[in-house]
Amino acid sequence: MKNKIVQYSLKTFYSILSIATFYYMCCLVLPLIYVNNDYLKKNKGIAIYISNNDGKSNIIIPVKNNITNWKNHFNSINFDSIQPNQKWICFGFDEEDTYLQNETSYLSSLLLLPQYCGFGQSIIHVNYINDSALNKKKSLKIYLGYEQYFQLCNFIKESFEKNSSNSLKILTSRMHNKNEIIFEAKQEFSFIFTSNTWTSNALISFGYKTGIWTALESGIREQY
Repeated sequence: MKNKIVQYSLKTFYSILSIATFYYMCCLVLPLIYVNNDYLKKNKGIAIYISNNDGKSNIIIPVKNNITNWKNHFNSINFDSIQPNQKWICFGFDEEDTYLQNETSYLSSLLLLPQYCGFGQSIIHVNYINDSALNKKKSLKIYLGYEQYFQLCNFIKESFEKNSSNSLKILTSRMHNKNEIIFEAKQEFSFIFTSNTWTSNALISFGYKTGIWTALESGIREQY
């Protein structure tokens, strides 16, 4: 009986190890298989930034321009305090508990396994920032044309979950920053669709050259 338990335990361990190894190899290799290989980088246009926040990428775009005014988009939603110098708005996709706890210990990672298996609450966190909060040296700067920027904005807007009255669903119980609101996201968060996968798909939405699948921030960083 003991031998069978040991054999079963070893088989389970090796199976988990094999899956983890395969996943990690995909994380390394698939970002190097590019889509939109014909993309030509622009030297002028509408500037956006892809930033890194503790291994998770965010999209930072202008609060308003001739195409979109995000203040109007969130007109009925009260952020705590929007300052005149906060000319950028930051969007990030995540899972509620993994984002708010922001723990990196081994034990906390194990406790968050159900969230990475798709059982958590996916979110879009939004906050306004100024130039001083935007680390341009460690961010990927991209210039977009009007049509590309329009496509990116549509991708972001379509990422929000809405209720029956077509209003955004807000999660107001907890937040990281004072000037931040957390919304329910449409796509489920998991090992397969992470914060960086969402960012990569946003890049793909306007034709940018990026990896075919990107789960880790290092895959996004390949474009820096």
